[in-house]
Amino acid sequence: MHQYDRLQRILTGKPFHYTVMFFIVASIAAVIGSSFETMRPYRHLLFGINYLASFVFLVEYVLRIVAAPARYPGRSPFRARVRYLFSFYGAVDFVAVLPFLLVYLFKDTPSVHIITLAYIFIVFKLIRHSRSFRFIGEVLSAVREELVTAYTACGIMVCFSAILMYYIERNAQPEAFANIGDGLWWSIVAFTTVGYGDIYPITPLGKLLSSLISLIGIAMIAIPTGIISSSFINLLQQKNKKE
Repeated sequence: MHQYDRLQRILTGKPFHYTVMFFIVASIAAVIGSSFETMRPYRHLLFGINYLASFVFLVEYVLRIVAAPARYPGRSPFRARVRYLFSFYGAVDFVAVLPFLLVYLFKDTPSVHIITLAYIFIVFKLIRHSRSFRFIGEVLSAVREELVTAYTACGIMVCFSAILMYYIERNAQPEAFANIGDGLWWSIVAFTTVGYGDIYPITPLGKLLSSLISLIGIAMIAIPTGIISSSFINLLQQKNKKE
């Protein structure tokens, strides 16, 4: 078990941490740069950066599989590795290495565009290597039950208003409210007070419902915001006391 512990210390050490962080940022920057037409002459260079980063992620992935028994000490080596493979971070690490493993197999096929989409999931690797992202995760985890309750209430209100608005407006404007899905889109836009203006009620009853939903949405969206803010402040105070 000692060799696993030493490997785990390497994986959690600062040199390894900053090396992986560098390649994460470089890969994200390369993906962003490749979307600009002015960067077309440098597409091969940007692809090379992504490919090198994927190789680094592959090495990290293999090392984390090997060191999994040190991360889950109460399990056998096999069970610990299976636990890592099917964990959130294990899934993110696996997706991050897919371009390295598959891009040359499908280089001249339309599937290569789907494979390169895996690069966008590299953003999620920042969660492990960024202290700020980990702190946000702790904040959300501390109030997950309260957030589930709040968002469930919001979902019920959105669905109710979507169905009601569909039956109110479908005869007045059948093209805009062709089905309840259109009503759901309107309800989400109105509930969050975004107001795109592509779908809106024209009947007096529909306008009244829209006004009520917008007012209710302002109040109900503030509930999870307040819950998260309160958790954020509490965890900050706890960390300050420990320090």
